[in-house]
Amino acid sequence: MLKKFKAQIILVFVLLISLSNITYADGNILVFHRFDDQRYPSTSISNNRLREIFNYLKENNYEVVGLERLVDYIEKKVPIPEKMVAITIDDGYESFYENALEMFKNYNYPFTIFINTKAINLGYGDFLTWEQLREISKYGTIATHSYEHKHLTMISIEDLKKDINRSIVDIEDNLGIRPIFFSYPYGEYNTKIKNIIKNIGFKAIFNQNLGAVSENSDLYDIDRIAITNDSNLSRKLAYKYLDAKWLNVDTMVKNNKLRKIKIKLDSNIHKAEFYISGYGWQKVDITDGLLSLDFNKKLKYFRNRLFLKTYDNKITSKIIIVEDNFR
Repeated sequence: MLKKFKAQIILVFVLLISLSNITYADGNILVFHRFDDQRYPSTSISNNRLREIFNYLKENNYEVVGLERLVDYIEKKVPIPEKMVAITIDDGYESFYENALEMFKNYNYPFTIFINTKAINLGYGDFLTWEQLREISKYGTIATHSYEHKHLTMISIEDLKKDINRSIVDIEDNLGIRPIFFSYPYGEYNTKIKNIIKNIGFKAIFNQNLGAVSENSDLYDIDRIAITNDSNLSRKLAYKYLDAKWLNVDTMVKNNKLRKIKIKLDSNIHKAEFYISGYGWQKVDITDGLLSLDFNKKLKYFRNRLFLKTYDNKITSKIIIVEDNFR
């Protein structure tokens, strides 16, 4: 009995030592679209570059995990170990099956693939088939990216609900899987859209905003980093999660003009940099944990990105759609 007790004490001691060596920081989620498809260089990644990325993750001791594990950390409010990465693929192009699946299998890297199901139902030539997806589901998670891949801010509430529910039914009927994850088509959304899709019953929803993942991330607005051939992976992975509350994100734009920006931050942050598409970066002061910025200029694009970055490489971002006809 005494020997058994001593063995238990030693085991606890070893566990405490091992846990003390874990560094907690933030995780990252990568998102890819096409693979080795030279017709679409802006959204495709070559096999050589993909292999370089996988080798970089391996050689630099990144732990590539399933998306479910990262979401579990957020759900339970548990600090995420440093250098934890999840990989996602959007749209469901056939090039993933033809050019990339074997590499994922060889590296034993899990993944989540978000599919828009109308293209699959109709057999569009560029997209996966249900048969291919059944094979893919043996190695990764199948999730939904909507039915028609529409600009969600441009359709009615009724059409939005129909679209998302149709995609769920398609996946259930063809794969016997009820998807628990959703990613916004084009990365476009607003608070109304987020809340409607959240209430459909997804475990987590993902955007396409530059940033990291923390236990404080919003489960229904999780950042993912888009990766292409030209992406500086090490720089993007170096960004950390900035705990920030955008106070007026739904009212900051009127008549296509970006007006006042208000963001609540830690009171220890006093200076940062702010970026607006088409206008670049500017230095900003933060007073008593509040960034209050009067901009009052026309936004230049349909889809605009806003970034707030601190000098210790923490970042928060939003996508703003100027023609928001949501009803």
